[in-house]
Amino acid sequence: MDVKSTNETLVNFWDKVYTVSDEEKQGATAEEDLKQICPSEKLFNGAKSLGACKKVLDYGCGDAWASIVAAMNGCDDVTAVDVAAAAADLAAFQVELYKLQDKIKTACVAPDYLHSIADSTFDGVFCSNVLDVVPPETSRDIISEFARITAKGATLVIGMNYLATKENDKDLTDEGFVFVDGVLRMVSRSDEEWSEIFSEFFTVEKLDHFAWPMEEKETRRLFILKK
Repeated sequence: MDVKSTNETLVNFWDKVYTVSDEEKQGATAEEDLKQICPSEKLFNGAKSLGACKKVLDYGCGDAWASIVAAMNGCDDVTAVDVAAAAADLAAFQVELYKLQDKIKTACVAPDYLHSIADSTFDGVFCSNVLDVVPPETSRDIISEFARITAKGATLVIGMNYLATKENDKDLTDEGFVFVDGVLRMVSRSDEEWSEIFSEFFTVEKLDHFAWPMEEKETRRLFILKK
């Protein structure tokens, strides 16, 4: 796998996913029930728990729903970043919609963004649907950088896809990758494999499973890590 090319393709893919028209933005309103903006109650609770932190990083923020939840539950300093420009633009729009510009900073960042952050900067990190949809080399770098830029005692909330198998995903390769139309959509690792990777840098406090809307079974993974 060509890591650079794969990551560039991913950025282009997510740019398309998060592109929202001006017409759609004009019709948007802030939800009174914050649970309506998140894909899962368990993910919501994970983001909500970060409200107790002083400084939170939402890495791969998408539309920044987790940043909004953390900010509206007590955190006054949230940084929401994404490598996809459309996602960062949507995040900024959402933050303005919820009138949280004084608490949440948004930015489109370069792939090496984490390397520019000082040691022990954050005491909370939210990262969902990122680590298992990038090449293993990229995922490893992100995790090790999370360890460097978080303070002792920091909480990390990590959301992941389900475990892909030959039975539930016809596109799974022998190497454990799922490509759809040339885009890497999943790197399939078991709960135990991810726990082993995380344990090199963090304490795995909890592993839970959740489902997205319309899914009958809770097969997606939610890791709560401590520095």
